[in-house]
Amino acid sequence: MSMLFRDARLADGRVRDVRVESGRIAAVDRSLAAADDDQIVEADERLLLPGAIDAHVHFREPGHAHKETWATGSRSAAAGGVTTAVDQPNTTPPTISGEAFDEKASLAAGSCIDYGLNGGVTPEWDPDSLFDRPLFALGEVFLADSTGDMGIDADLFADAVERAADADVVVTVHAEDADLFDESARERDAGGVGRDADATSGVGTAAPRRRPRPSSAQSTSARRPVPTSTSHTRVRPRASTRPSLAARPAKRPRITSFSPARTRPNWERTGG
Repeated sequence: MSMLFRDARLADGRVRDVRVESGRIAAVDRSLAAADDDQIVEADERLLLPGAIDAHVHFREPGHAHKETWATGSRSAAAGGVTTAVDQPNTTPPTISGEAFDEKASLAAGSCIDYGLNGGVTPEWDPDSLFDRPLFALGEVFLADSTGDMGIDADLFADAVERAADADVVVTVHAEDADLFDESARERDAGGVGRDADATSGVGTAAPRRRPRPSSAQSTSARRPVPTSTSHTRVRPRASTRPSLAARPAKRPRITSFSPARTRPNWERTGG
């Protein structure tokens, strides 16, 4: 099916006709002749933008459908102009095996937008069956426990990156160092941590922000600090007795932030 948008305003302010064929932009010009099978949309200089890609969503299904489902999450995404979403693995069960991937994929089939599914890593993961599935990426790989208790140590992280490199799968990292956490923050939390938090506790109160302090100068001098935020960044595992990844005869791992160039969906693989 083809569509012809007449007099659409583009992101740079120009007003143009835009033809879309089989879901792809086929032509942009000041004036395009309509084909016999074109569906005509009179844009009347309304803004016409490409669909957004959200490479980090938590639709919480399976396991926590009272928070979000693939149906509610994908409809909300579509309403906001997001046409592709990539779901993270810290559901219940976590997406750490082929079986868990298949369970989530069956639920994701109800999505009204295109999607991708990420695989996760825990000590109980099954990389053989997981990498046999059409993963969008491996990750978030958690370097400290977060929602879902999926934090892993440096050795397992190195193994996971190596397996992902062999499978030519992108790795995304939740980069934290639990040794640098400010434990006193728990005294000021909202009645619990992660899924146990009570959103109604402490409403209307505020506490001063405190920067995390290491327990001693020695605790931070032996290793390079890892950012304690939840941003996704390039990191290296903490020092261990294992040889460095660069010294191993393996493919160079692809550890990436969520830049648009690295989040192109594969429609055949994602089932969109």
